[in-house]
Amino acid sequence: MDVIRRIFGYVHIVLGVAIALQFLASEMYDDELVIEVWDVLDFFMAIGVIAALVFSYLRSRAADSSDLREWVASTAMFISAGVLFLLFFEQWFAWEIFRDTDDEPGDFRGLLWVTIDVLFVVVNIVVGGYLLRSNGSVSDD
Repeated sequence: MDVIRRIFGYVHIVLGVAIALQFLASEMYDDELVIEVWDVLDFFMAIGVIAALVFSYLRSRAADSSDLREWVASTAMFISAGVLFLLFFEQWFAWEIFRDTDDEPGDFRGLLWVTIDVLFVVVNIVVGGYLLRSNGSVSDD
């Protein structure tokens, strides 16, 4: 299980850095290319969101309530991953399934995507760091 945690730890950090770089660089090139890149990255983001939710749930389940610091950290990580899960999939499905091909995202939808992208980076780097530091400290139930 340690090898899987380590692999997912690196994957989460790489995903977080990739999304951060795309988020910052997307203002520097053509709008059509930006949409195409985000369409590809969204599939990787979906995997990252689900994995972050699973690993944060496992951490919160294993947290001992006698260690208040770990309980608060694990609960905050789980809640953040849950919020990211709900926001990402609602927006992604709304964009991919229910949009008209000529639709442009509105201001509010654009603000939600900015929030999702920033939250994705934070959650995935925190989850990745936790997975790399854990090294078997969470039970393998």
